[in-house]
Amino acid sequence: MIDIRGLTWRFDGAPRPALQEITLRIEPGELVVISGPSGCGKSTLALAMGGYLFQQYHGQAEGSVEVGGLDVRQVPIYRAAEIVGLVQQNPENQFCTLNVMDELAFALENRRYPPAEIRQQIAWALEVVGAAHLRDRALATLSGGEKQKVAIASMLVGRPQVLILDEPTSSLDPAATRAVLEAIGRLRQEAGLTVVIIEHKTAYLEPLRPRRILMREGRIVPGGGAAALRAEVAWPPARPPAARAPGAEPLVRVEGLSFAHGEAPVLREVSLAVYPGELVAVMGRNGSGKTTLLRCLLGLAKPTAGEVRVAGRDVRRTPVSTLARDVGLIFQNPDHQIFADSVWAEAVFAPYNLGLADGADARAEALLADYGLLPYRDQHPYRLSYGEKRRLNLAAVLSYAPPVLLLDEVLVGQDPANAAFLLGQLTQLAAAGRAIVHVTHDPLTTLRYADRLVFLDDGRVIVDDAPEAAFARLEATGYQPYLPLYDLPAGEG
Repeated sequence: MIDIRGLTWRFDGAPRPALQEITLRIEPGELVVISGPSGCGKSTLALAMGGYLFQQYHGQAEGSVEVGGLDVRQVPIYRAAEIVGLVQQNPENQFCTLNVMDELAFALENRRYPPAEIRQQIAWALEVVGAAHLRDRALATLSGGEKQKVAIASMLVGRPQVLILDEPTSSLDPAATRAVLEAIGRLRQEAGLTVVIIEHKTAYLEPLRPRRILMREGRIVPGGGAAALRAEVAWPPARPPAARAPGAEPLVRVEGLSFAHGEAPVLREVSLAVYPGELVAVMGRNGSGKTTLLRCLLGLAKPTAGEVRVAGRDVRRTPVSTLARDVGLIFQNPDHQIFADSVWAEAVFAPYNLGLADGADARAEALLADYGLLPYRDQHPYRLSYGEKRRLNLAAVLSYAPPVLLLDEVLVGQDPANAAFLLGQLTQLAAAGRAIVHVTHDPLTTLRYADRLVFLDDGRVIVDDAPEAAFARLEATGYQPYLPLYDLPAGEG
């Protein structure tokens, strides 16, 4: 079904090829999982298999890529799209319309499907990914995980022969992850669908028995797989609970917070406190209000009821520009907070913009070196991989050392080694007195590194406790998909 021979690709202006002599054959109905360090060429290979690399990007190519008998280097994208469905790492990059129904109808209308068949296909695709309840929503109102579901459905709706998924579980909650992957497994059996999944976390894929491929520096590693990648990872030791100083005041205090989009409630009477030195994990279903909670803590979303105080300031009465001096927010989508035209300028943008430049250059340079980004210092941030952008986002915030950190899925896009490194960084930051609120879908890192787990469902806090006790309560109340699946030394992280 997919036959790649001697593929080499260099982006214009890049110092080295992104792909080097890739030869790969994937049979009809096969499931292949591709893993590898951030920036090793996985997403570029996905773009090549879909034909997008050769039609929408500037660079030099050698070798051949055939999918379903088509030479995707030569045929128009609309022709390749009849066979290949590509779900990109950032779902917003592939949206063409403004609401869910239009997004799913877009490709079918272009192919002149009858209206009745379009409606039938849309209903089927939304049901497959568990998103039928989203059919009338505007895309801008969806959570990151909900957008990911819609992006997958928008590719399934055309019934492709090949489905390529670039980190499809990155923003999905554990229950949605299992449901979507089980549905893809059924489609393979029922329709002979060929599936290629680019993924760092592969524990959920084990029941599907995939063929594993490991990439490094643009090449396929012979005989490689996830086991070879995780064997090199040194996870930081589990973090003991933070000791709260007697009489300490919380850096984050939330009492009775409610928030609504119009008449639709998103947060309902949320109360919590985060003290200096605490790392608090926030988990919950997609659309449960996790991202909205972070936005309320920085004043980007104003509460409709309740009180929020951060670093001693009332967020209702304090300008965001003032709050930002003490609060660093990492957005869920890394592209939403890139402001400069080079990696270096991005790393120092915030401290210079906020008047906090003292020592910022030295911190930025050390952070870029630690995060593996210093070689890209003069490149535009959009030339980075998704995982590299996430690390740049964090470096840009830490360059001015705010006492409160709000992190929205900061580990997304990180290979195991970088995930382990960042977790070590977060534990050190907490030990140094930062208050950290980390939205995550990873139960295991929560169990090992968080002081508390706050679990949201339908906008309400249903658990706020030490992780071990919190997971016990979740298990007792029917939230089994959100429990840790494995242990880090033997798993993928």
